[in-house]
Formats: sequence, C-alpha cells, structure tokens
Amino acid sequence: MKTKKKDVLNRFLPLWAIPPLVTILAVNCLIYWGSSALTASRYHYDFTMAFDRAVPLLPGFVWVYILAFPFWAAGYMLAARRGKDMFYRFVATDLTIHLICFLIFILVPTTNIRPEIAGDTISQKVLLLVYALDGGSAPSNLFPSIHCYVSWMCWKGVAGSSAIPKWYQKFSMVFAVLVIISTQVLKQHYIVDAVLALVLVEFFWRFYQKGQRHNWVVKIFDRKKE
Repeated sequence: MKTKKKDVLNRFLPLWAIPPLVTILAVNCLIYWGSSALTASRYHYDFTMAFDRAVPLLPGFVWVYILAFPFWAAGYMLAARRGKDMFYRFVATDLTIHLICFLIFILVPTTNIRPEIAGDTISQKVLLLVYALDGGSAPSNLFPSIHCYVSWMCWKGVAGSSAIPKWYQKFSMVFAVLVIISTQVLKQHYIVDAVLALVLVEFFWRFYQKGQRHNWVVKIFDRKKE
C-alpha cells in the first residue's frame, strides 16, 4: 500500500523535486522580506512614467493577482514533469533571477505612490487589503517585478512539454499575461518592473538551456549518477 501511495505521489510530484521547490520558496521569502528590512530607512526611487499614469486603475483584476499564487504553485510543480535535466535548468534560472532581484532591491530600492480607492465594491475592498498586506502606503521591491517573473516562469516551465496537456500550456501563457496586466492596472508595478522581469527570464532561460551551465544546481540537489 505504501509503495502504491509513493508511486501516485511521484506521478503528481516527484520526490526529488521537493527539496529544490522548498529551497525556491525559502529563498523567495528571505529575499523579499530581507531586502525590505535592509532598505527600510533608505531613499526609494519611483520609476513612474507617462505610460504608467495613463494606465487606468481596474480593481477587478485583483482576483487575477491573487490567483497568481496557486498558479505559481501548480506551475512550479508541473515543471518537474519534464524530467530532472529540464527541471534543474528551470531551478537554475529561477534561483539566478532571485539573486539578481535581491541585488537590485538592495542597490536600487524602489517604491510608488498608490492611488486612492474610492468605492466599496468587493474588488476594491480586496485591493485595499492587498495594498495593506504589501507595504501599505510605502511598497517596496518593485523593480523587477517578482509577480511578473514568476508568472512567466510558470509558462516557460511547461511550454513545449509532451508531459503537460496542450490546453494547460495555452492556459498558462494566457494567465501569465493576465497576471502581468494585473500588476499594471492595479498599480502594484509599473511598466519598467514588468519589462525587466521578462527580460531576465528570457535571457537566463536561454542561458541555462545551453551546455551544462546548470550543473551547480545538479551538484546541490542530485549527487546520484543518472
């Protein structure tokens, strides 16, 4: 019975994928909250542009923004279905971008001015709660956008995989785009935050697809010979 349960779990999420995924989650938390604490008393730059001012506030997108969290969990777990080699390339890409985000957050602290929310719809109330939980009137760690980069990684992790249904691959791309749009129309991020996030993912995804550049991740998480 235990063997059957283990086989079912392995089909859903390979056991060897758990340590890298837990590491990614821990690194994300340390980088996000750690950098906020380290830069709390420093000057924060505001990269608001004319384009950002022209983008309307659409509180209804808060539901897409919130649903990004389970979308990330599913996307990162599904990436493991591509096998160890591709998954470790995926992990190398993620951890590298997380490190770069940390450096930028420390070197160039950023913030923005959130709009006043007038109204009492459910979406507006939820958006106010999101603002309160995410820095209140002084948000930070905006450039680049982790929301955008992780969402794009979810699509890259499943795109072109024979182990993932085609419908989910298409859904993943569409939903990732919707999440990116949500960061803009909710005024959580500005256009430069999203652009840099996508550039980082596309660059390092290609970087780690070549040769054995991801071997440092393999050495950390998989000491057994394949």
